Amino acid sequence: MSGKTFIVVIITCIGFTWSVAECARMKRVVGGYDVPCGSYQYITSLRNSMLEQICGSTIISPHFALTAAHCVHDHTAQYSLSLNNYCLVPDDSYPQAQVLDIITHPQYDKVSNAHDISILRIDLNFSDVSWINDAILPTSSFGITGECSIYGYGYRDDKQISDTLVAANVGIMSLDRCATLLGPYVAPSHDSGMICAFGGKSDGCQGDSGGPLICDGKLQGLSSYGVDCGLAGAPGVYVSTGAHLQWIRNITNLH
Repeated sequence: MSGKTFIVVIITCIGFTWSVAECARMKRVVGGYDVPCGSYQYITSLRNSMLEQICGSTIISPHFALTAAHCVHDHTAQYSLSLNNYCLVPDDSYPQAQVLDIITHPQYDKVSNAHDISILRIDLNFSDVSWINDAILPTSSFGITGECSIYGYGYRDDKQISDTLVAANVGIMSLDRCATLLGPYVAPSHDSGMICAFGGKSDGCQGDSGGPLICDGKLQGLSSYGVDCGLAGAPGVYVSTGAHLQWIRNITNLH
């Protein structure tokens, strides 16, 4: 972990007692608003073999999606994506994509969460792909400023999974400011490929890890970890897609 020492602290997260590492992996959107169906259809619900919602993901092409590496740590499991923001007709079901392969960033660190990103090779069982935004990847790792939005299908305040895509507004924060607020044992290092964002009472939490951070129409990050949910003064930490852009392009052949 490049000289960092992690300590285990017990805190309250969504009404339960967890370690910081456990709380960091339980992300949902709080303080947000519902997104109408038919928009952002490429933001999907990542399901395990029991079809339970575990994380979010973003389809970037008919053959690939992105999520957080800690969401798909079991490479033997059967994962699938559910397009829960697709507008259904009566008696229809949400389109699905089966995960065929998981390519995790070679520098991913399970302890520090550095480089917390995986590429999912998918089989999209759906003929209409006109909604896929093939220009969603950023063109650079620099210049992220202003307002951004986070998205997810995670747990709501009643601890029920949301079938509706929820969004919240956040702003990018410098890593130096992030370190001041989170402390040296929680904040990401400058070489971790991570960024921080803060939205006051708007935040990600349980069920939203891997969901997108979108700024000016570009996928600038994926929800990774944080301390509690919507905690005053505590920014969330996201893996930067811009910092991993060349790796993503090398595997997906997207440019």
